[in-house]
Amino acid sequence: MRNGWRWKLILTCALLPAVARAQSDDPLDALAQAVGGAREENQGEVEVEVSARGTLELHTADVALSTVLQALAQGAHRNIIASPAVQGTVTASLYNVDFEQALGAILKQNGAGFIVDGDFIYVYTNEELAKIQQAPPTGRLILLNYITAAEAQNIITPLLSDIGKVTVSPTTATGLSGNAEDGGGKDHAGSDYVYVFDRPDRIEAAAAAIAEVDVRPRQVLIEATILRASLKDDNALGIDFNIVGGVDLEMLGATSQGIHNVTLGELPQPRYEKFNSNLGTDFRADVPPGGLTLGVIKDHVAVFLRALEDVTDTAVIANPKMLVLNKQKGQVIVGRRDGYLTTTFTDSVATQTIEFLETGTQLIFRPFVGDDGFVRVEVHPEDSTGGVNSQGLPFEQTTEVTSNILVRDGHTVLIGGLFRELSTDKRSQVPGVGNIPALGELFKSRQDSLEREEVIILLTVHVVKDHALYEGKSAEQWENIENLRVGLRQGMMWHGRERMAQDQYRRALECYAHGDNEKALWWVNLAIHNYSRMTAALQLREKILGERAWDEDNVSTRHFLQRLIQIEEGKVAPPHGRPDPEFEAPPDLHGAEGLEDDDDSTETDSREGVSP
Repeated sequence: MRNGWRWKLILTCALLPAVARAQSDDPLDALAQAVGGAREENQGEVEVEVSARGTLELHTADVALSTVLQALAQGAHRNIIASPAVQGTVTASLYNVDFEQALGAILKQNGAGFIVDGDFIYVYTNEELAKIQQAPPTGRLILLNYITAAEAQNIITPLLSDIGKVTVSPTTATGLSGNAEDGGGKDHAGSDYVYVFDRPDRIEAAAAAIAEVDVRPRQVLIEATILRASLKDDNALGIDFNIVGGVDLEMLGATSQGIHNVTLGELPQPRYEKFNSNLGTDFRADVPPGGLTLGVIKDHVAVFLRALEDVTDTAVIANPKMLVLNKQKGQVIVGRRDGYLTTTFTDSVATQTIEFLETGTQLIFRPFVGDDGFVRVEVHPEDSTGGVNSQGLPFEQTTEVTSNILVRDGHTVLIGGLFRELSTDKRSQVPGVGNIPALGELFKSRQDSLEREEVIILLTVHVVKDHALYEGKSAEQWENIENLRVGLRQGMMWHGRERMAQDQYRRALECYAHGDNEKALWWVNLAIHNYSRMTAALQLREKILGERAWDEDNVSTRHFLQRLIQIEEGKVAPPHGRPDPEFEAPPDLHGAEGLEDDDDSTETDSREGVSP
């Protein structure tokens, strides 16, 4: 009711000027004249309102159909193109209807309809639509760049009419294999395609759908960092305490290697008839060789001490990286492959096969790029060491993780970690005596060990967007590798043959740049003498001499294919035909004297028994 009163108030206020202008003393007649005048003034107006939910509210009375369509297009922001044959007027009040419903209802009352083609809506009369639908079918070949023909067929099949048909290109072998039979053979080697046979409007819809899907796939650069650090700390102390009774240790014969190892000799003969005794420990043997060794021998007492502290700190960092297409599997392996035999028993038959143990740094992953800036990655990084023992059995120590994660483009995420610490306290002692304070240290040994291991696995994902920028980075990396290669060669000994050739070639370049061709030729000849396969020096000598350096090897088939091509293109006269007087053989194909004087052709003709 409130809205109704509001519309009445607006209508009354709008009619007051017209009532005042009416030439009638009767108020009702004046109001009728005002309403009629307002109807004439407002004819052609269309009110279109679009709600937040996308529904329409439309009010119009006796307005041309073209005007209503224009108002609908502007209000709903849609592209509407009407045929010139579409005519009529519209009187309607629509509430909370969808755009397609409103458009269909308005056109139905005027004997028309519409067709949606991509972002455009085409309005035709019913007769025009019937002719379009009855148009003779035609065919169109659609070439594919990135999606397969089977995928394209699944996309366009629902868009075809009852008479529509699709023919696709044959499947082609994919993937890499070391077997030559898996190389494709006679598979289709051209671009994948689909051939669509249907009415023109359906073909256009199929082509538009394929164009939206057949786009260049995105690439993902995956970088994994595997850090494995281990710390091993061993601390050992052992004391050997010996007391000999009845004999003085100084009377025994002894041998020593710098007083490092002492070996006592036999007991002297005069001492055998006396009472002899020995009391000793063997705790020094618990300490690994090395460290500090201290020995004291005096009278009847010998004390030997050995102490060792062994610290091993190891850190291994592996950083594999790889570029791969979206949703495709990528794998990089840098390591070794050890073979071992496996035996399989079936009934009474034993079959032996060779299997391989792969160790080193591996990265296996498959990315799935989303449109929200995140990438889902199935990833398996691994860093391992191992081999095959003397019994032919494999052994392996590995650090690996298998995960399915979600990471933002360009960010680094921790996908795995391990911290492990092992403490060992080992004691060996004489029972009872080793527990005596202070004095017990002479009758025992101790060995403490601490092993700490830490493993961290990081993953960085980057979606490659700017291919030009990435190609520039690749070129920069290539330049760095070349600089490294040059640096390694320059670090070799100067008197090496290749190093001397490189130095002489640089001197030849300097002389050639200053115009001293005589010295340049001398230096370049020295470089070729030291390294005859130096291509840059050979090319420089040809520049200095102004001619190609040919060394005929008398092989009859060396230039056979090139000669046939030249004959077919008319650049060379046939070997047994009349030579073209205007023909001049290019001097840079098979020697400075041209093809006619090629020794190969003479040798071939002589072998066939035909005079050249």
